[in-house]
Amino acid sequence: MRTIHKIFVSLKSAVILIAILTLLATLGTLVPQNLDAVDYLKSYPRTGHLILSLGFDDMYRSAPFQTCLWLLSISTLACIMTRWKNTWRKLSARLERASAKEIRAYEAGHQLSGSLIESWPSTFANVRTDEAGVQIALNTSGSSSLLGGMFIHIGLLLILAGGLIGVYLGVETVIRGSKGDLVPVPPLAAVRAARDADKIARMARNIRAFSPEDPRLNSMREQIESLHEKYKEGLASPAFRIRFNELWIENYQSPDGRSSGVKSWNSRVNFIEGTQESDQVLVMVNQPVSYGDYTFYQSSWNKFYRKVTVKADYVENASAATGIVVDPGLFPVTLELTLKEPVKPDWAPFELVMVDFMPDFRIINERFISVSHELNNPAAMIAAYDEAGNIAGRAWAFPEDRMSMAGHVTSMPFRFTFVGAEAEYESGMQMAHDPGKPVVWLGCILFSLGMIMSFYVTYRECWLLVYPDGACYIAVTGNRPARAFAEDLAQLDGQLTVIDKDQSHHE
Repeated sequence: MRTIHKIFVSLKSAVILIAILTLLATLGTLVPQNLDAVDYLKSYPRTGHLILSLGFDDMYRSAPFQTCLWLLSISTLACIMTRWKNTWRKLSARLERASAKEIRAYEAGHQLSGSLIESWPSTFANVRTDEAGVQIALNTSGSSSLLGGMFIHIGLLLILAGGLIGVYLGVETVIRGSKGDLVPVPPLAAVRAARDADKIARMARNIRAFSPEDPRLNSMREQIESLHEKYKEGLASPAFRIRFNELWIENYQSPDGRSSGVKSWNSRVNFIEGTQESDQVLVMVNQPVSYGDYTFYQSSWNKFYRKVTVKADYVENASAATGIVVDPGLFPVTLELTLKEPVKPDWAPFELVMVDFMPDFRIINERFISVSHELNNPAAMIAAYDEAGNIAGRAWAFPEDRMSMAGHVTSMPFRFTFVGAEAEYESGMQMAHDPGKPVVWLGCILFSLGMIMSFYVTYRECWLLVYPDGACYIAVTGNRPARAFAEDLAQLDGQLTVIDKDQSHHE
């Protein structure tokens, strides 16, 4: 047990654990978190299996990370217990435990330079005589500094404990909403069910990647379905709802008045619980808002385009191929399309639906994707449906200078030209419940207080040894290097030495 105790109270052990935690946290930053198992195997062909098996896809809940946290917590607790014994001895019975040999070993000490004043006992708060007849006197100051180290270790332990509480009992998810949306927030039990379902699903994906026929997958599937049902029930009976009233971006302003970059994403929301509705509150980056069991952080921001304006032209030479004939005199005509919503113009024999819009259209690996949210190369995919709901044709709308691309993928007697799009914003807010947060804050306060007490308060012990033969020895020690007590030692010497009358008169 002594060996184990020495390992845990060793500074080297603490440094090694902190170094490992730092390394794991760095890996958690470099390796994308909470992706599907297939994504890790594709992105990291050589190390993907290792990442999944070690749980590095969810680093801060992985076994290695949590093991280090537990070991560091145990090490800190062992240090607190050891330090408390030493501190208590100094605070309660320092004089009784001190010996003349120990005091003479202090670096900041020497023989009294003159005769000892007769009133020296009144100068010291505590005096005792040892077995050899040596009188030992002690004055202390700055005793609160001795508690500084205790506060530092207790604060660190509370920070670690708060983190572990958050890992095991906390929940975290993201809710998204656009202007005017009313988003339900499930009760805490439902969100925990969703968290547990995600955890089991991630484990199942990892098992399936290595062993698709593993019998555990069936029971996992049943557990996931049961937990999903609890989450759906929570959505049906939410704890409260959030209404997104206003979303906007605040930009930095350059000296010439132009916008030079995003300063903050802003979401003005209010909370609706039953018939009660809160005042509007502003959620900004680094300015979270708490309501009920949750704290909401502005974590992401997305620009999208729900409404797109296009110009439709009739292509006469396409009538023979499609069998659709309309009055060419009606064209060109401007049409506003809303994503996924059907429109039935008077001039078209079918419904038109904008099934997709890509603000920055690209073809990569034979796939149509948008590489950004800016209108650099806008493209709208439009589908036509007949009365039976069958596809009657497809077309792409590009800007006028890129309309040559549309001819290759259009099967309607109309040519659609992109005119403009109305940008809308979607706010992503991290919703978290962390019961360990108050513990962490308390730990931070104690840790800071301990640092102040340790570094800005000096603990001093002023000693006097009076031997039976009249010889006197003084020493000063504390929680600073010996050279820091040179002035205190000289001052103590002056206080205890008889002043020569002739010298005093001369002076």
